Amino acid sequence: MRKHRSVLLATLLSTVAVAMSAVPGCGDGEARAPTGSDFLSSYAKALCDRTFTCCDAATRAAHGLDASSADACASQLEAILLAVSNGGEVKGTFVPEKAEACLAEVDAAPCAELEVLGVLLGVDAEFTPSCRDAWDGAVPEGGTCGNDWDCARDRCVRTIDASGQSTSACKARAAAGEPCSSRFDCDEALRCDQPSPPDAGACAPRLAMGESCKGSLDCQEELRCSQDGTCQAREQAGGPCASDEDCAAGTACEGDSCAPLGAAGAPCSADSDCASFACSDATGTCADVCKGE
Repeated sequence: MRKHRSVLLATLLSTVAVAMSAVPGCGDGEARAPTGSDFLSSYAKALCDRTFTCCDAATRAAHGLDASSADACASQLEAILLAVSNGGEVKGTFVPEKAEACLAEVDAAPCAELEVLGVLLGVDAEFTPSCRDAWDGAVPEGGTCGNDWDCARDRCVRTIDASGQSTSACKARAAAGEPCSSRFDCDEALRCDQPSPPDAGACAPRLAMGESCKGSLDCQEELRCSQDGTCQAREQAGGPCASDEDCAAGTACEGDSCAPLGAAGAPCSADSDCASFACSDATGTCADVCKGE
């Protein structure tokens, strides 16, 4: 199964042109409580300090990060975050305890989990759970928002209509028992149980091994919906497949069998071809992951 970028980095990448989903951070190593006013600055410094600690110059260059120092990286990243977030304004209440916990989580993030795309940096949200809660958003469902932290629940969704006009509104993912029309309406750990689409369904827990399913998104993360209509283990390298969903993490469906994603130096044409999720444009090969000392 191909690796997907973290929620934090994926959201940022998708909104650089229109809006931002930002998180707090730190990086100067001092024992001080963060404040709302230094939210973006601290976050940028945290990610850049951690990246320069974990990734050597060659690996940074292969991922497209050409900043000469961690400070230069932080300056560039902060400028981007400010530019796409209306100066970093958040409609809500800053939560120093959560932000401080986030700082520690960023500083301790595993090197191999850093995600680098030029000066856009991220860490899988699994390793920085406090970052999502650094603000208590004040904007209710359906209200206009600029970033995820504005929202009382979950996320700020940007929509572009046929004429190119964009609007944004808070839209939470549904909890178990709440209505849905697709899997993507539900919290990540849930599925949309629809008796007969397009009829409305309800969000429900994802299915365990052996339970009847209609598609792989119905099953728990490590499982797939097999040809017999039940949730089964994903295929390892060499196993048969019809799509990436049939294959285990670290592999993808190539032809009709699961194959390992490219290691460092393997030829590639897209980030999704690589285990590091980074295909170097300069060399056409997969970059290595950051490993630290």
